[in-house]
Amino acid sequence: MRPASVLRSMVLDDLPIVLGWRNHPEVQRYMYTQHEITSTEHRLWFKRLQESPLEHPLVLEAGAERLGYARIHIVDQLAGRAEWGFYRAPEAPRGTGSDLCASVLQHAFGQLGLHKIWGEVVSTNEPSVALHRKLGFREEARLRDHYFDGDKYQDSLGFGLLESEWCKNLGVQ
Repeated sequence: MRPASVLRSMVLDDLPIVLGWRNHPEVQRYMYTQHEITSTEHRLWFKRLQESPLEHPLVLEAGAERLGYARIHIVDQLAGRAEWGFYRAPEAPRGTGSDLCASVLQHAFGQLGLHKIWGEVVSTNEPSVALHRKLGFREEARLRDHYFDGDKYQDSLGFGLLESEWCKNLGVQ
């Protein structure tokens, strides 16, 4: 039996494994930045995140095994609105994406006290589209030809979830 998963802040020791996930073809193909990220670029990116109180890079782990990465970027503190993005380790077991996202949303609406989470998904990323819908997100936008995969343009979908909707999904009033 796998140990219970825990969401925690990303640390410097996580950089190599998260970079490996980010550059994996199954993750990279749905990212707006299509080139292979270098370790120098990755370190500079993490340094910028660490310096901002509006950035919350997170890692999901079970025991010593890291299973996924997520980022919450607070766009408007007063309104409690944030963007998010996430990916699971390509070799992570089935269900990890759902566990990761549920943990991140609990953190966002609980510890961070946010009102709304927003995310963009490439329309052809069917597993992510389905996961957003399963979690209670509503499609709020279709951004036409918003994503170029190096060959063709694709739409991106904007999904939003309010804290009240998340609580209702959990059965909390």
